[in-house]
Parts: sequence; structure tokens; C-alpha cells
Amino acid sequence: MGESPVRVEVLTQLQHHGIPPEQITYPRVTLSAPWRLCVRHGPPAGARVTLLDLREPHGAATPSWPLHQAQGALAHPSQPLLALRAGCVAQVFDVAQRCLRWQWTFAHPLEFWAWLEPTTLALVTEEEVFHWALSRPKPRRQFWRHERLWRTEVVGYQRDASGLWLALSTLGLDQKGQVVGLTQLHWRGGRLSQVIEAQAVALPQHSFSRNPHPSSALLAAVRHGAERNGQFHVVELGPHQPGNAALLSARASLAFRGARPGDFPSAVQFAPRLGLALVLTKHALLFLADVETAQPLHRVQLAWDIVFATVPDPARHGLVGVCRSGKVLSVSLGLDPLLQLLSRRPASLYLTQRLLQLVGRAPGGSVGRGESRAWPESPGSPRGWGGEESA
Repeated sequence: MGESPVRVEVLTQLQHHGIPPEQITYPRVTLSAPWRLCVRHGPPAGARVTLLDLREPHGAATPSWPLHQAQGALAHPSQPLLALRAGCVAQVFDVAQRCLRWQWTFAHPLEFWAWLEPTTLALVTEEEVFHWALSRPKPRRQFWRHERLWRTEVVGYQRDASGLWLALSTLGLDQKGQVVGLTQLHWRGGRLSQVIEAQAVALPQHSFSRNPHPSSALLAAVRHGAERNGQFHVVELGPHQPGNAALLSARASLAFRGARPGDFPSAVQFAPRLGLALVLTKHALLFLADVETAQPLHRVQLAWDIVFATVPDPARHGLVGVCRSGKVLSVSLGLDPLLQLLSRRPASLYLTQRLLQLVGRAPGGSVGRGESRAWPESPGSPRGWGGEESA
């Protein structure tokens, strides 16, 4: 069978750092970078936050800090800053100087937040989505949450490299008790929003092999109820750039046979140097898929555990994730085993050629193209995918 292209390493075990097993949950544990982990733990009267640097052996911990009524803590991806939220209030502290740097009170309680870049924090309330550039005195509203996303749990927020496309992902339950994922895709160019059925999405930038210029893409994964197959969608986003081919879209099935009951896609990460998507499920089932054709290439069970937090790890062509058991996993892709895997699939010659070209092991030149079809609608807003639009 050959060596698996997917490698799994345990970086640390949170229980070894004094984190109680019952508190290793979302959103108590957050990742803001492949090496930066933040845990809010302890009894309500003596709650603390602990930062872990996963680059250190066994994830060396920095001193923890007491929290007073904070409902969430999020470490900055690279600077000694710590964001805290409680109700309608968001604060950013300087850990090194032990002082409050920024604070803002919103009209509604905060439900989700994420660092978009070192200087910008995204914050989501029950009605609105804000971006807070810390160089500005106050956050700016980006769009209103669609009514279909009301009373659902926010689990992710994405922005593409151009800043034109935003995606807010939520989870809820249908009448049968099955997990339903809804993502609101917002186009800032026309201030339009569209709701699609997807439990996990990503908005990476990719240079498609037929294009001279890179473009943004929507990668979305969904599974409806207990269906045997899920779906993986790839949609090249507009606006169309002169010189590029027509906007591409593709989809393929994800085989959930043998999966745990109720399993569904929980994260989509992107390996930019390989042009591969990593679709991870709640119960640690991983699919590798080609970003240009959407075709799945490999499926592997990473662990018999629940994974509830992930961040991309571009340096290792993979991701870092936290398991419910407390293990922090590094999932990376081995190039040689991946090429060996593709070489055993006759239909994957195009993929093998493209991967060789991407990693610099083959001379430049044209490569084959996978099947694709262009969206017939406006490049400003991909439509027709079981979604709803709102101005």
C-alpha cells in the first residue's frame, strides 16, 4: 500500500499543563496560530487563562493570568496581546506590559471573534459582523447577519486575500436533530450576501493552472444528515481578471461510509504550495482533495477522537488541531508519499504533473486540465447553489 501521505504528531497534552479534562472544549480552547494556543480554565470564581507556545518542547506554558467574568479569551497570533470578551464588551490587553490597550462596548452580546491579521480583529454579535482595526478608535460594521443564521452557533469567519469576500459559518439543528451548516457569503464589492449550505469553508488565494493571475476561491464542505456521501465544492470567485479563463466551479462527493454517526465536516484548510484542500470532520476523518477539480485523493482516520479547533500550518502543508481528549495534533503532508499515491491512480497524471511543477521538481510548461465548468451568473456573486441572497 505504501507510506501514507498524512503524518500525525502529538505536540502536547493539555492535561499535562493542569487543564481539567472537562474544560478541554470549544470555546475554552482556541488556536490563533500553529504554535499559539490559549486556554480559559478553572472554576468561575478563580478562572485563569494560560498561553502555550507549541514551538517549545511539550508546549511550554507561560505564566497564567486571572480572569474576572471573562467569557472568552483569544491570543494574538504573533504579538504579546490577549483579547478578552464578556457580554457586550471586548478588550485587548498587552500581556508584556500587563495593561489594557483597547476596549469597546457593542450594542449586542458578542458570540464569536477571530484575528484576521495582526492589526484587525473580527467580532460577531447576534445581528452584525464587525472589523476592528486597532489603529482606529472603533470597530466598523461589515454586514448584517442573514435571518437564516439567527439563533445558530457561529463557528467560523473567513476573509479572502483581496478583502472583497467574507464568509460567516454557523451550525444548528434541523427538526430531526441533525446538524445543519449555513454559511453567509458576503461580497463587499456589491454589498450582497448569499446563504449556502456548508458546515465548513475556506477562502484561500490560488493560482489556477490555466490562469496567469491568482484568484480567490470558495472551498466548502457539507454533509446532509446521515447521507452516505458529503459534498465538496470549489468556486473561483470574481471579479474576473483580464487574461484569466472563465471562472471555474467544481464539486465532488466525500465518502462518509463507515464514519461515526452524526459526523460532518468541521473545518476546511488549504495547503497553498500543493493546491490541496484538507477537509476535516468532527470525528477526525480527513479528506485530501484537489482544489482545481474538487476530486478527493485520499481519506484517513486521524484519531478516534473529536477535533474541535484547527488552524492551517502552511510550513508543513497541513494543520494543527485540538482533540477533546486534550491532545494537540500536528497533521502534515509528505510530498514523496503523496506523489507515490497519485502515481498509483491512472486518472491522477494531471495532478502529479501539477504537484511536481508546484514544488519545483519539474520544468515549467503547460499541464493538463481537470474537468470544470464556469458559473453562468455574474462573477461578482456565485449563485444557484441552494442559496439565498439578500442585499
